Amino acid sequence: MFEIVKVVMAIICAVFVFKTCKNLKNKYLIFVVLALWLRYTLSAFHQITYDPFVAGFSLNALGSISVVLLGVLLLPNLTFRLRQYIVFYAFFAIIIISGLVNSEVKGLINVLVKWGYFFVLSAAVFLSLRMQPTKVVFKALLAPFLLPVSLQVLSILLGEVKATEGDGSASYIGGYNHEAAFSMIIVGFILVLGWLERKTIRFHAPLFFISVFLLVLVNYRTSMLAVLPVVLIFILTMLSERFESKYKLPILAAAAVPLIAIGLLISSSLAERFSDITLVVTNFSDLIKAPMYYSDADQDIFSSRMYLWSQYLYAFFNSDWLNQWVGLGPEHWDGLFKHYAHNAYVSYIYEYGYLGITAFLAINIYLLISALKHRSKVLGQKLFFSVLGIMVMSLSTMPLWNIEGLICYALIAGAIFAKGHGPHASETPSTLGREVKIPSPPADTI
Repeated sequence: MFEIVKVVMAIICAVFVFKTCKNLKNKYLIFVVLALWLRYTLSAFHQITYDPFVAGFSLNALGSISVVLLGVLLLPNLTFRLRQYIVFYAFFAIIIISGLVNSEVKGLINVLVKWGYFFVLSAAVFLSLRMQPTKVVFKALLAPFLLPVSLQVLSILLGEVKATEGDGSASYIGGYNHEAAFSMIIVGFILVLGWLERKTIRFHAPLFFISVFLLVLVNYRTSMLAVLPVVLIFILTMLSERFESKYKLPILAAAAVPLIAIGLLISSSLAERFSDITLVVTNFSDLIKAPMYYSDADQDIFSSRMYLWSQYLYAFFNSDWLNQWVGLGPEHWDGLFKHYAHNAYVSYIYEYGYLGITAFLAINIYLLISALKHRSKVLGQKLFFSVLGIMVMSLSTMPLWNIEGLICYALIAGAIFAKGHGPHASETPSTLGREVKIPSPPADTI
């Protein structure tokens, strides 16, 4: 029954997305909108698109590869010399070295395709924001989220629910395959809504808070933690924009009371779901030990994450010096461990060694610093907390392992790198649709 609902909604949303693209004069923005629409549509029909289709590749994988190839052909050569991506290139180089040293060819190809997807999307967002105002770009980016959001709402209304984590808790994910990937789709929706300027769309604030509620119903606790900084800065910004400077402090102080009350109510209702996090924080030093010293009770803590991390770290620290520097290879865990590490930092040190984890941390620090230097102070703060949310989320899962998570990361990076530049005054709508040159200063290139 719900599969029929998905087909009908996919057709309706496809028409809406293509109408949106028809009204856009920015080919880079059209590319991003269509790439997101393709990913979210293919993922909705995972029963078909996840199985091998041609030469061992699924339709989902072929879709991702096609986006990367099209993006490489579409983007101007100057894009690949942007200095903002130097730190990313260093990380990519370490991934390649690790893959070659460890002969992890299959894993290397998979990882490079994923990060290639990130690159073409983030660069296209960068170019879009250099050519058109942020409100135009972010409003257009909401279009591809219509399908997953509408399917989740319908799954709530029709009782289409998935049990998660073996504890009987319910997840409303609109018929998608897994709550981890779907939660990142809703996180992306929340981020774009949060970045929009006030009054850009109707019912902006209600839509934002409804999207946060939808994320709660996904029931993936790490995603809930990731958006908390974004929700906080959205509320503070919304309140500060509505009142004169002399009233801001008392208004914010008054608003803190209901916010704290709501926070306590939510934390109380989700106490059982988050109880393991408290246990890990309070007993962290006792849980850092080799996997053979974990009792049966210890192994169950935090959905077995602590036990899983100890297995990865034990294998890494008992490897030779070369593997400790460049790692054991991209996706080397596949076939050795039952699950991926559920911690981006643990995974990167295992797969890419000390060099890889250092490069990954450098990327995030660079993004945080760049966000604070954004020409729009308000948007810069929102982007700063968006990066911070991804970093927090990476402590207990791997948001960047899925394409859906890399989409969020690409939107964040592209928006940060654009630094709030809009189109030049001399440019007209007709010139924005043509590839004449990138309206960016020469200092942006290497």
